[in-house]
Amino acid sequence: MRTEPATSPPGADALAGLRGARNVLDAVEAEPFAPVLIRGRSGSGKSLVLSTIRDHALARGHDVVSTVAVADTETGGAMLVVDGAHALTTDDVSALHRLVQRGDRKVVVAVEPRPHDPALCALTTTMQTQGSVFDLGALSPADIVDRAHTRGIELTPALARSLHEWSGGALVHVDAGLAAARHGEAAVRAAVTSHLRDVLQHLDGALLAALALHLYGHGTDGGDLAPALEVSPAEGQTLADRVRASSVVTRSDAVLPLARSLLTSAVGVTRLRDLQTRLLTTRLGAGTLDARTACTLAESGLDDPRLADFLCARAHSVDPAEASALYEAAIQAGADADAIALRRCEAGALSGNLDAAHALVDTVLDRADDLESSELAAAVRISSSIAAHRGELGHSADLYEWLGPDRAGPDAAIAATVLLAAGRPEPAAAMLTRGRQGPPTSAAAGTALLAEGLAQSIAGSGAVAMNSLTRAMTMLSSSAHTRLLPDTAPAVTALLCLHSGELAHAESVLRQALEFDPASGATRARHLALSAWTAMVGGDLVGATAILDTLPTDRPPHAREAFFLHGLRVGLARRHGDVGALQREWTQAQPVVAGYSADLFGLLPLGELWLAAVRLGDEQRILHLVEQAQALLVRLGEPALWGAALHWYGVQAAILGENPAALLPHARALAASAEVSSYAAGLASAGRVWLRVLREEAEASEVEAAARTLDRIGLPWDGARLAGEAALRVSDTRGATTLLQVARSLRGATTVQAGSGEIAAADPAVGTLTEREADVAELLVLGLTHREIGARLYIAPKTVEHHVARIRRRLGANSRSELMSMLRALGHGGPETSAS
Repeated sequence: MRTEPATSPPGADALAGLRGARNVLDAVEAEPFAPVLIRGRSGSGKSLVLSTIRDHALARGHDVVSTVAVADTETGGAMLVVDGAHALTTDDVSALHRLVQRGDRKVVVAVEPRPHDPALCALTTTMQTQGSVFDLGALSPADIVDRAHTRGIELTPALARSLHEWSGGALVHVDAGLAAARHGEAAVRAAVTSHLRDVLQHLDGALLAALALHLYGHGTDGGDLAPALEVSPAEGQTLADRVRASSVVTRSDAVLPLARSLLTSAVGVTRLRDLQTRLLTTRLGAGTLDARTACTLAESGLDDPRLADFLCARAHSVDPAEASALYEAAIQAGADADAIALRRCEAGALSGNLDAAHALVDTVLDRADDLESSELAAAVRISSSIAAHRGELGHSADLYEWLGPDRAGPDAAIAATVLLAAGRPEPAAAMLTRGRQGPPTSAAAGTALLAEGLAQSIAGSGAVAMNSLTRAMTMLSSSAHTRLLPDTAPAVTALLCLHSGELAHAESVLRQALEFDPASGATRARHLALSAWTAMVGGDLVGATAILDTLPTDRPPHAREAFFLHGLRVGLARRHGDVGALQREWTQAQPVVAGYSADLFGLLPLGELWLAAVRLGDEQRILHLVEQAQALLVRLGEPALWGAALHWYGVQAAILGENPAALLPHARALAASAEVSSYAAGLASAGRVWLRVLREEAEASEVEAAARTLDRIGLPWDGARLAGEAALRVSDTRGATTLLQVARSLRGATTVQAGSGEIAAADPAVGTLTEREADVAELLVLGLTHREIGARLYIAPKTVEHHVARIRRRLGANSRSELMSMLRALGHGGPETSAS
C-alpha cells in the first residue's frame, strides 16, 4: 500500500468563506465508510477542501490514497480521495463506482458537473444514495469579506461587491484579487484580470472556441457547438458541459465581464469571425436564432446580410423600443441605412425618442425627389406626427399642405385631421374630398373615421361625431402602437368629451386606452395627462394629483404633454387657493408657453394657464396664444363643441381681472353656441349669472340654479366657486347662507389636504362642524372680519369669536394660518377669492 506523505495541515481559516465546507469535514468523519461527493465549478475550492480532508486524515494517522487504480488493487482500508473525477477515463470512473458500491473504505470524490456523462451521473446517484453530496457555490460579497478578514484585510462593502462582480464569486479568482487588496481597488481589478488571462492561456483550443461561441451565443449548447466546431454531437455536448463548469462562466451562464475581451483576444479575430459565422449558420438552419444573440453578433462586428435580414424582420414584430435597437444592430450587420430609415424613425418616435427620430426623418425628406410616393407620404406622416407631439401642430399642417392631396394618398384623412386641428378648414376639405384611397384596411378606415368625426364635431354634430370617433378607436386599436399618428383616437375622443362636459365618457375611454398602452410608449403620457385633467375638472383633486405622480420621470415630457401638465398643475394650485404654488407653476410653464403654437387640441391647458396669468397679473405673456386660439376658432366657424370651453375660461378671466366688459364677448359666444350644445347652454347661463353677480344684481335662487347646472354638466368646482362668490355679494342674508351651503355641497366630502396630497374625509368624530360653525368657517375663509361675519349671520362679533375658538379647538389648529388651511382642506370657502 502507498501512503501519501503528510504535509502541514492548512490553517483553520483556509476554508473561510466557503459555506458548507465545515459540513463536508463533519461528513467525512461521521461515518467510516459513507462516501462523500463534493461538486462544484472549476475554481470553486474543491481542491482546497480535498486538501484539508486529506491533511486532517493523515494528521490522525489514517492512510490516504488518491489513485483509483491503487485503491482498486490493494486490499487495505485506506481512504480514497479523488480530485477531478470528471477528467477520469470511463474505465476509471467505472472502477471508482465499483469501489463506492463495495463500501469497504471511505471514498471522497470532487467533480465538476457533467450532466450529460452517463458514467458520472451513475456515480453521483450511488454516492448520493449511500452517502452525502455537497455543492460548492460562488462566494457572496459577505463571504468575500469574511475570507479577507481571516487574512487581516478589511474590505469595504463597495470593494467586496466589485470583487464579487469581477470574479463571479469563484474562489480562485477571489483569492487572486485578495492578494492585491492592500494596494487598492485598481490593483485588485488588475490582479483578477491578470489571473483570468492566465487561466484562459492554459485552456485547450476546443474549450476556448466553445467559450467564445458561448460568449456570443447566449446559452450555447451541444447542438450549436458540434456543427460550429466540426465535432461529433457527443463531443459537442461534453464541451457544452465544460463551458458551464468553467470558472469564467457564472451560474447565470454569462461570461465574466473582465474575461470577455481577454477571451476574444485569446481566440483571435480570424478564428472568432469564422466561429461567429458558423454559429449564425447553425442557428438560422435550426430556427433557433434569437434577437439577443443576433444583436450581440452584430455589435461584435459580424457583417452578414443574413444577420441583417433577420434583425430587420424581427424588428417588425416587437415593441418600438426593442425595434429601435434591432434596427441599429441591423445597420451594424450591413443593412442599408437608407432603406430602413423610415422604419427606424417610426420605431424611435413610438418609443419616445422624438429628437433622434426628427433628425433622421429630416434627412429622409431632404431626398424627397428620390422617394417613392408611398415613402414620401410615410415620411410626412412621421415628421408631422413628431411635430404634433412637440407642440408644433402648425408645422404639421405645413407639411401636409406642402404634400398636397395628390401625393397624400391613403394618408389624406390623417392630413385632414391635422389641418382641422390647426384651424385650416379649406385645405382640410380638399384632403377629405379625395375620399378613401388604397386598400380598406382597419388602419385606413380608422383614420378616415377619425377625420370624419373631428369634422362632424366642428360642424356641431356631437352625437354623430362621437359615433365616428368611437368606431375609429375600434378600427385603430390594432395599429395604435405600431404606427405613429399626430394624435390617438382615444385622446381626440376624450378631448371632445372634456369640451362637452361628458366626464364619465372621457374617463371610460382613457381607462380602456391605458389598459393597452405600453409602459414606455409615446401614447401613455398623453392618456395619463388627459385622465388627470378629467379628474381635476370633475373636482377630484386627489385623483388628479395621484395620476400626475404616476407619470414617467425618466425623461422630460415633450412639449404637448408639458403644456398639458403645466395647465394641470396651475389648475390644481388655483383650485387649492395656493398662490405660492400657482406662482411657482406659472413660472415653470413660461418656457413652454413661449414656444407653443395654439391648436384645437390644446385649448383646455391654454385656458388654465390664461387664468393663472390673469390671477398673477402676468396676462401679457400668454395673450398671443389666446389670440391665436380665438383666431383659430373664427377660421373654423366658431365650433360650439370646441369653443365653449375657451369662452368659459374667458368669462373667468374677465371675472378674475375684474373686467366685466371683457366678459361680454365670451358670454355672447356661449349664448350663440347654446343652440347646438347643452354644455355651452349651461356655460352661457352661468356666464350671465356671473355678470349679474359682479353687478350685485343676482338673486340667490338663480345663482343656485346656475351653480347646480355647472355641477350637472361636469364642472362642480366652478359651480361651488360661483355660489361661494355670490354669497359674499347677495344682500339677502338667508340667501347668502343658502349659497354657502350649496358651495359646500358641491365641493363634496373629500378634498386635498393642503400640501400633503392626502384625502381628508368627513369624520363624524373629528373635524365635524355644526351648521352655524360651518357658516362661520365659510365666511372666515372667504376673508370676512368677525364684524362682517356677524353682520351677515345676525350675530354679535363676540359670538363669532367664540365660534372661531371652538372651531380651532375642534380641528386642533395651532395658528390662524393652520386653521385657514384646515378649513380649506375641509372644503370651506372659495379658494380663488381667499387667495386674492
